[in-house]
Amino acid sequence: MCGISGFINKNLSNNKKQALITGLRELQFHRGPDYTGEWNKNSFAHFFHQRLSLIDGNSRSNQPFFNDDFVLCFNGEIYNYLALKQYLPSVNFVTTSDTEVLFQYLIHHGIEKTLRDIQGMFAFSFYDVRKKELYLVRDRFGIKPLFYVNNSEIFAFASESRTLAKSLKIKPDSYKTIMSLNSTLEGSSSYSLFNDIVKVKAGTVVKIDQNLEISESYYYKLSDQVDAKYHQELAKKPKAEIVKEFDTLLSKSVEEMLVSDFPMGSFVSGGIDSSVLTAISKKFQPNIELFTADIVGKHSEYNDSLALANHLGLNLKKTEFQPEDFLKYWLTATEYNAGPIVYFTNGVPISRVANLARENNVKAVICGEGSDELFLGYSKLMAARYKKALLFPHEILKKIYKIYPALNSYLFPSDSSNLDSFNVRLANAYKSEMLYEKGADLYSFVSKKEQKYYLDSFEMMQKHLQALLYRNDRMGMISSIEVRFPFLHEDVVKFGLNLPLEYKTRWTTQLHNKKHPFITDKWIVREISKKYLPESLVAKKKNGLPIDGLNGVQISKEFFKNGYVANILQLDDTTLDYMMRKENPYFIGKLASVELFGLLYDYELSNSEIQQKIDKYCTMKK
Repeated sequence: MCGISGFINKNLSNNKKQALITGLRELQFHRGPDYTGEWNKNSFAHFFHQRLSLIDGNSRSNQPFFNDDFVLCFNGEIYNYLALKQYLPSVNFVTTSDTEVLFQYLIHHGIEKTLRDIQGMFAFSFYDVRKKELYLVRDRFGIKPLFYVNNSEIFAFASESRTLAKSLKIKPDSYKTIMSLNSTLEGSSSYSLFNDIVKVKAGTVVKIDQNLEISESYYYKLSDQVDAKYHQELAKKPKAEIVKEFDTLLSKSVEEMLVSDFPMGSFVSGGIDSSVLTAISKKFQPNIELFTADIVGKHSEYNDSLALANHLGLNLKKTEFQPEDFLKYWLTATEYNAGPIVYFTNGVPISRVANLARENNVKAVICGEGSDELFLGYSKLMAARYKKALLFPHEILKKIYKIYPALNSYLFPSDSSNLDSFNVRLANAYKSEMLYEKGADLYSFVSKKEQKYYLDSFEMMQKHLQALLYRNDRMGMISSIEVRFPFLHEDVVKFGLNLPLEYKTRWTTQLHNKKHPFITDKWIVREISKKYLPESLVAKKKNGLPIDGLNGVQISKEFFKNGYVANILQLDDTTLDYMMRKENPYFIGKLASVELFGLLYDYELSNSEIQQKIDKYCTMKK
C-alpha cells in the first residue's frame, strides 16, 4: 500500500501551489515511508508517490513510473500480474514489480482492457502527457481510497481526504459532520466530510480531459455479478462439491494475497473468518506471524486467538488494550480517520494491532472482512430471517427466551425515543425503501421469501463493507500497514453473491450463539473450517473485537462548552445541561467524537491542546 497524489494547475497562486506541493509531499508519508518520488511538467501537472515497498524492494521500482508519454502513480497490488506478463511479449521488463506490469499493460492495451484483465486492490492515476488526459481509477470494491477536489483554481487528488483538506485549507461541511452521527461518512460511496472533496467511487474511472472537463464511468458494477445461470449451476451441485469449490477459491485467493518480498502477518480475533484464513495461509507461508489485541476485561477474546495459534503451531503477538487506552489513542484515530470515530470504535484497538505488526517488521497483513457481508454473518439478519419460525410454537419460544433473553432484543428491539435512535431509524427506513425499489428485480430468479436476504447482503457489500474498509485502511496506515482481504477476491465475491441461501444459513441443534439459537450463520465458511480448525473455533460466535468505546466514556459538560458542537447546534448553557441529563451516554460519546473532529479540522487546534481537553473532561467508567 502506498500514497498517491497530484494536481493539474488551473489558476492557483504561487503561494497556494507551494503549500499544496509541500502538503502532498509530506502528509502521506505514513502511507509510504520507504521512498517519496515526484514528476512534474511545466508546473501544469505534478504527481507524487509515497512508497511502501512489498514487491521488488529495489529502488528500480520506485514511483512514479514514467516515460516520455505516460506517468503512473499506483497504490495497491495486482494479484495476477505474473499471468499478465504473457500478454506483453515485446516488453523487456527491468523490474520484478507488479507496478511495471500495470504500467506496460496500460500503454499496450489501453485503460478499458487493462481494467477488464487485472485482479487486485488498487487506486491509481494514469496521465497521458501528449493528450493532457488524466485518469483516476479505483478498484472494484473500494478497498484502496482515492479522493479529489475540483474548483476554478485546481484539480487535485490524493489517497486521503485529510491530505487535500490540510494542503488546500478546506474546512469540513458542518451539516455533513453532524449527520456523521449516523455513521454516514464511512459507508458513503462518494463523499467526504470536507467541502468539495469527493471520493472516487469503487469500480469507476474519473477522466480529466485536455479541456479540464471531468467525466465518470463505471467499469465494474456489483449488480452485474449477480448471475441467474451461475446461481442455478451452484444450486444443482452436490453439497460436497460446492464446499470443495469454495475451499479452492478461497485458498487461491489467500495464496495470491500472500505474495510479498517482505514478511506477511495475519490479524486474528479468535473469530471464524480470521481463523480459517490464517489456517489456509499456513499452507503457503508456514511461519506467518499472528497479531491480536487483548481487550482487557469482559470483552477479551485473547484465549480464542491463543487457541488458534497453538492449534496451528504459530507465533502470536498481542497488544493489551486497557479501557483507558481508548482515551489515549482516540484523538490520533480521529485525525487519521478524517472523520468522527462514531460506529467502529474498535478501530482504535485495531490501530494498536497495526502498530504492533510494524514494530515486528511486518508490512502487510491479511484480514477477514467481507465474509459477514457475503455469507450472512450478522445476528440481526439471522434473527429476522427466522422470526416467523421462532414465533411458533409460542410456549417453546417463551422457554427459549428464558434461556436466551438476548434474542428478544434482536427480534423485538425497544422503541427508544431519543434523538439518536430516531435519526438512525429514519435513515434506515429511507435506505431500505430505496434499496427495494431499485433492486427488487436483481434477484428475481429466487423466491420472494429469499429475495430480501440476498438484497440485504448486497446492500451490506455496498455500504457496511465500505465502512469497514475505510476503517481498516485508515487505522492500518497510521503505522504503514497494508491490509489485504482474501474474502474480497473477485472470484470469491461472485461465488458469494450467487450462492444458494441454504449454504449461508441453516437450522442447527447447536446453541452456539444466543442472538440466533438454532441457526448457523455463514454455514459454508464454518463447513470448510472443519478441515482446518478445532470444533471450538468452528462454532465460535461473532463478536467483532468488541470494546466499551463510547459507551464507556464519561464526559463532563465542560468538554462541549464554547466548542464546535455547541456552536453548530447553538447549545447555550441551559440547553447543554438538558442534553447531558436526557441523552444516553452513547449519543453523548458520539457528539464528543464530532467535537474532536471539529476541533482538529475546523478550529485547527493543536493535538496537544485537544488531548489536554480529553484528559481534563473525559474519563472511563469504572
